[in-house]
Amino acid sequence: MTAVSGMVFKPLTASPLLRQTRCPWNNCFSTEIFAMRRLLPVLALLTVLPGLSQAQPYDFRPVSQHINTFVGADAEDLLEGASMIVIQNGQAIYKKSFGSYERIAPQVPIASASKWLSALVLQRLVEAGKMRWTDTISDYYGTDYPNATPMKGRITLGQMFSHTAGMSVEVPTCLTPLYKDMALDDCAKTILSKQLSWQPGTQFAYGEGSMQVAGAMAQRATGMTWAQLVAAELTGPLALGRTDFGLNKNGTPFANPIIAGGARSTMMDYANVVQMVLQKGMFRGKQYLSPESIAEMQLDQTLGAPAIPDADPYPEAFGYGYGEWRNAVDCNGVAIEISSTGIFGTSPWVNYQHGIAAVFFAYRQLPGGSVMRDNITQLWGLVADAIGAPPTCPGSGATGN
Repeated sequence: MTAVSGMVFKPLTASPLLRQTRCPWNNCFSTEIFAMRRLLPVLALLTVLPGLSQAQPYDFRPVSQHINTFVGADAEDLLEGASMIVIQNGQAIYKKSFGSYERIAPQVPIASASKWLSALVLQRLVEAGKMRWTDTISDYYGTDYPNATPMKGRITLGQMFSHTAGMSVEVPTCLTPLYKDMALDDCAKTILSKQLSWQPGTQFAYGEGSMQVAGAMAQRATGMTWAQLVAAELTGPLALGRTDFGLNKNGTPFANPIIAGGARSTMMDYANVVQMVLQKGMFRGKQYLSPESIAEMQLDQTLGAPAIPDADPYPEAFGYGYGEWRNAVDCNGVAIEISSTGIFGTSPWVNYQHGIAAVFFAYRQLPGGSVMRDNITQLWGLVADAIGAPPTCPGSGATGN
């Protein structure tokens, strides 16, 4: 166990059983589980992001001091630059840049933070009636791919976006840089041609291939390219002026973008996203998604499927929704804290109990990413300490997020 500013952190190698057993509803949360849930508290956004508020008495000096321990110009620093924003009650209560980011607002690859964005695109299509999460591969492809089988044909869109499709977690060859100009549909067929690793719906295994197939299904459902769908369903409605899934040397979108991890964005763009999620789908006075759609994305869409230990980067989570982790749940199993951290360092969060959301924004390619995750984990603990004690879970005598 590690203590940071009065908080206790469990090791990141927590048993996968925590994830499988979820919350012990008959006793709400134990003190131990609540302490663990405080690993990742976060930020929330509003209709327009104002300047840093002076009204709140929060002391974020420990947050800044911690970031300065791994951001800087020295060779041993993990990051040359980073930035962070925390917002509560319509005000940015913390906003600061570090190192090389102090004078710029960079657009960088955000790795798995892309999953949340892609899931929002699909949820918009589902809400509009253009797709359903229960749609299957056979609904769009029939047997129009090599080595088609009835079992593959029954895989649903929802399973592909909750890592329970049974597909290999190995990165498909068509998702490597050499194939960025390959047709997304052809990449999907290549992925579908491979043998399944598990029976669909029986295992949770975090990967990229299944989401690539889901993106291709969205193209078939709408007759639009992924770039067109992103513009129509994400970046346009949420005013994400500097967010995309990559451009080639001619400045045009890749034909084969990586749906699960290929987006680029900025801190302030992603702040709009968490703002909307915190406000249950409302953005700048308009309903981007219904509250019901937001809630659907935050359900445990793994349906309790046990995790493959080597393919479960957050075994302490309470399941996985559509493109997002359920970091904490209330006594009824409703997600109260969600996230979508990327291996390069960018980490967006929303916490409903505190009414806050946050974005830590950075870019650094590190093998495995575990060292970066440890620092980010401690960072959210310090944010929680600065904001104060979380609400009490009724009947448990324990506090936590």
